[in-house]
Amino acid sequence: MNFIVEKIIILVSLVVSILYLFSIRSRLLYSKYRSLPFKLIGKISVIIPARNEETNIEKLLKTLIKQSIELHEIIIVNDNSSDNTANIVEHFSKKSRKIKLINLLEEPPEGWTGKSWALWNGVKNSSGDLLLFLDADVELDERAIEILVQKYNESGDVISVWPYQRFECLYEHLTLAANLLIVYSSKNFPFLGNKPAGLFGPVIFTSRDDYIQIGGHKAVRESILEDLKLGKQYLIHGKKIDNYLGNGLIKFRMYPEGIKQLFEGYTKNMASGSIFGGFWNFIAAFLWMFGIYLSIFRIFDSLWNLLLYITYIFIILILSKPLGDYKWYDFLFYPVHFLFFLSVFIFSIFETVFLKQVSWKGRKISVQR
Repeated sequence: MNFIVEKIIILVSLVVSILYLFSIRSRLLYSKYRSLPFKLIGKISVIIPARNEETNIEKLLKTLIKQSIELHEIIIVNDNSSDNTANIVEHFSKKSRKIKLINLLEEPPEGWTGKSWALWNGVKNSSGDLLLFLDADVELDERAIEILVQKYNESGDVISVWPYQRFECLYEHLTLAANLLIVYSSKNFPFLGNKPAGLFGPVIFTSRDDYIQIGGHKAVRESILEDLKLGKQYLIHGKKIDNYLGNGLIKFRMYPEGIKQLFEGYTKNMASGSIFGGFWNFIAAFLWMFGIYLSIFRIFDSLWNLLLYITYIFIILILSKPLGDYKWYDFLFYPVHFLFFLSVFIFSIFETVFLKQVSWKGRKISVQR
């Protein structure tokens, strides 16, 4: 590659890094957050899709029971699980009438993905004025929902949150590159003043009226990118979106069952999601990643490239600090993360473009973009 072209790409990559950082300065949720006097403006229905979530669902239910505000109901939709998910929920439902279990004992109808089908059924069996969709692996601080309500009271916009990642095993740190790309390059935070592309799927807070008006999950029933496309539906109908980072208030442990689950989880939607934010957003993300890969493959070429490598260590440290419990070795050896991500992305393209289906939790899902 031409020397001048390389330097231009690297310069653009560094500039984009700075712009990404500024794009989320005010997007962190804080436990000390204060707003107007608190007022609960409607009944809150919490809806949780759960397919083989026996390792997560108990933890989430315990945090929901301890919330600082009253919840109208907690609906868990058992999506044809083959593990102990339903029994765990039934145990909790005997202790609280607010906890309700809906069993979907068959596979989703043709044209539906499992998560959208579960959430749609959850909404149909709920009665709250406000809907809070939570993934089963989410962990909530006791004030988390109160603060979401405060944010909603101020804006009236649909709210979504990308949780802070916590880890228990070393392989989970391999989420670093994908985590950076999802948060900074997805256009889910306004980049250069543009509207966000969609919503973060793990936590979505909306009014029932707005949800019904945009068609809900039925409008995105075929897509594996249901969170992004649901957000697009809100924008099409003139609604506004506020996306946040969970910080210390909302966390999750994404793939506790091993590196195979992690690999499968990312390959199912990485290729499809890469271009969802639009052409120019894709170009910005491409040049940003290109600069990082140049720093990896040219590290030993010159002193300049070694300094560039060190520069990216600090850039990745700063960018990843709000996202998860990453350690010093993650930044120092960032090539390991980005090479792993490259393998995931290539395999995701293979599944999406050639096989036209992806795998997740024992299901083969047709790719609808």
